[in-house]
Amino acid sequence: RLTIRPLDMKRFKQEVASIQRIYNSAWERNWGFIPMSGDEIDYMAKQLKPVVNPNLCAMAEVDGNPIGFILALPDYNQALKHVNGRLFPIGLLKLLWYRRKINAIRVITLGLSPEYRGKGIDALLILHVFENAEPIDMARGECSWILEDNMPMRLAIEKIGGDGYKTYRIYEKQLAV
Repeated sequence: RLTIRPLDMKRFKQEVASIQRIYNSAWERNWGFIPMSGDEIDYMAKQLKPVVNPNLCAMAEVDGNPIGFILALPDYNQALKHVNGRLFPIGLLKLLWYRRKINAIRVITLGLSPEYRGKGIDALLILHVFENAEPIDMARGECSWILEDNMPMRLAIEKIGGDGYKTYRIYEKQLAV
């Protein structure tokens, strides 16, 4: 009953609406989470659409109903580091040149409806993206910011051979008034 399929760019608006619904339900218990409004997700989708490769983004469906998604992009940081923060006068040309040399992807986000967690669907989505990255010469990948206590996500990555190599922490200290 489960299918994993690439993002359908011909139905982009409907896909974005499904992603918003899944994202808001999947992330609602994460520390600091604020649900994305329709305007926010539409703005983000409009900004990302030109760089989206539908084979690097996937939807998980059960009986045709979207229950999960993954969004990965080529790692443009590899090209951006060559422009030194300046697009003009020649930075844009450098960006276009080095864009061809990108050999990695970054998983920006992944979400699963809560009732489908713990079934390995997250690992299947990650595997789908990395398998589709290989034919386009993306030799490696990275999953962005995963909470340290998000064991289901960390285990999903380990199931397909990934490992943690960075830890970001936020510390808090009260300041005297």
